[in-house]
Amino acid sequence: MSATGDKNATVTAAPNQYTIDWERREPVSFAVQAALVEIEDCSPTELAPLADYVDPDALEAFFSGPSADVATRSLTFEYEGYTVHVDGGGRVCID
Repeated sequence: MSATGDKNATVTAAPNQYTIDWERREPVSFAVQAALVEIEDCSPTELAPLADYVDPDALEAFFSGPSADVATRSLTFEYEGYTVHVDGGGRVCID
């Protein structure tokens, strides 16, 4: 996992890129899971637990705080052969 200094989720898709709606107050981990569900075309219960790859509480903490601070943050980690990149602008990219 890598992070750079720089919440919440409703996912809208472009090819392998999803947007977090910070106003919805849903966890970042939810957006990541929703994106993976869409890519894998499966139910959430069919995915390996996200916690096996990244600490969901740490993920939430990393993207909390003042909006100006959060906007400069990004985090990248591996999940089941995918590279997941989340940034403070609300983008979740999965390659």
